[in-house]
Amino acid sequence: MNNNPRMQTFTGLATARGLVSGPAFIYRGYGEVPISEHAIAESEMESELKRLHDAVSVTKRDLEDLISVLRERTGRADIRVFECHLMIIEDDFLMNEVEGRVKNGLVNAEAAVRQTMDGARKQFAKMNDPYFRERVRDIDDVERRLLKQLTGFESNPHLELKEPSVVIADDLTPSETIQLPKEYLLGFVTNGGSPTSHVALLARALAIPAVTGVGDIVSFVQAGETVLLDGTSGKVTVNPDDLSFAQFKKLERKSREAVALDNPSALPGTLKEGGEVKIFANIHPGVPTTGLVETHARGIGLYRSEYLWLNSEREPTEDEQFEAYKTAALFASKLVGEASVTIRMLDIGGDKTVKGISTKEANPFLGNRSIRYLLSRRDALRTQMRAILRASAYGNVSIMYPMVSCVEELRECASELASMKESLAKEGVPFDKDIKVGAMIEVPAAALNADVLADYVDFFSIGTNDLVQYTMAADRGNEAVANLYQPLNPSIIKLVSMTLSAAKAKGLQVSVCGESASDPVVGIFWAALGVDILSMSATYIPVISKILSRLTRAELDEYAKVPSSLAKDSTADEIFAACRAWMLAHLPDDAELLS
Repeated sequence: MNNNPRMQTFTGLATARGLVSGPAFIYRGYGEVPISEHAIAESEMESELKRLHDAVSVTKRDLEDLISVLRERTGRADIRVFECHLMIIEDDFLMNEVEGRVKNGLVNAEAAVRQTMDGARKQFAKMNDPYFRERVRDIDDVERRLLKQLTGFESNPHLELKEPSVVIADDLTPSETIQLPKEYLLGFVTNGGSPTSHVALLARALAIPAVTGVGDIVSFVQAGETVLLDGTSGKVTVNPDDLSFAQFKKLERKSREAVALDNPSALPGTLKEGGEVKIFANIHPGVPTTGLVETHARGIGLYRSEYLWLNSEREPTEDEQFEAYKTAALFASKLVGEASVTIRMLDIGGDKTVKGISTKEANPFLGNRSIRYLLSRRDALRTQMRAILRASAYGNVSIMYPMVSCVEELRECASELASMKESLAKEGVPFDKDIKVGAMIEVPAAALNADVLADYVDFFSIGTNDLVQYTMAADRGNEAVANLYQPLNPSIIKLVSMTLSAAKAKGLQVSVCGESASDPVVGIFWAALGVDILSMSATYIPVISKILSRLTRAELDEYAKVPSSLAKDSTADEIFAACRAWMLAHLPDDAELLS
């Protein structure tokens, strides 16, 4: 019986997995800075421009100071956000437009800033890509900073979190998000936002459950009221009755118990009755590795080096790269059994662009990206190779080439690597002379020619995100064709099987480092096909470990045959449903892990 008439359940976007319950903390944020908009006399124009320039200078200095402070704290995931804000305020086109409104429109600086930023917001809001729509929050943040300098407005950000709470907000700008005391954050719920919002990125980086795009929850909930947040299903319940609360706490408890290994001393990926599928972690510079050791990850299967470029919006030096890779190598040595770290070389291009480095292309996903870019910029290729080789003296390091399409690329990389080894040896710089080299299988051409590519590398790593995208000719970031992102499409299964067959014939190990590795149905299917390593975000390691610990090698062999047991014209959805049904039948007590 519902003994609380104010109980209401909201449904939003499942943004960061996990279940939490606690009191609501209503975050009102800065709100809009109040300004007056008025005309000015031509004689006032110069003084108004000086006010504007002074505000811009102070705002830039504040951002630079903030970035400097964040850089001193290791593991900050949000530095790039504020570097983006600095780029906005340094954008000549935008600032010239603000000045133009003062000069030509003869309006005060505050009005010029607001009118210009309104125009920029409208342009971003029109874009189909959700990532660019989310950049409206960056414009908001820069506008508030400028207007606060111009008006002297002092707002109260209401950050008085005194106890663990679920933060409820209309939306959060990056500046607001970073100021929230992390030790009291149980979870995030926002009216707006999306899985690409800054709240979402921060929540996933810190393993904090989050639901975004809920609608209008802020006007309903009151501070201190109990909130049940399910970041896995996207459900948020406010003012639960006694029965709902008890059921949620039971679900919360079961969720914790569900990922607890039957044999805690067993390594992740250990199969029932012997055998294993190793589980590695995916990491990148700027995201905390807190708790990764506790997951007992067997190694780092994907170190996304491109974030060294993306976080600074410039090319890092050889020494800067060396220090980052050395840190990763030393960290990996703390994992199980002197674990390895696989450093993916610069994977730039497509949706990952760097100011001053990337060039505008008509079709960037099919353009000069990843290994193609490095081979066209031999100085950048050699610098990165030297940095990785130097770091290999401090741990078990491997090099991985992204987006390999043909054997010529591997031949050229091999030649350059040999040259860098020779130069370091002459300089007396220590490095691993037998460093392992791998190729990512991300395009159909690589999978189809895997038997030849295998002669040039020590291992393969399948990047299922791009392999699906390029095979299906469907941009995985485009909502209009999201239904075509099908890891279990028959064509993808054939390409993965072909890659595995070629690798096994040459004695190469194969890993999957794409997002599908962490999917309880799809990731386990790759293991069943014969993948040696599944590499994923640390949050998902316990789930995949638990499932694997419940299955024998013989059962995995049986699972691998599920797609071939279906009709030849079975769709990806039908294959997924059949695989999930098989998993449910064999793991009846672990249904919650398969969501």
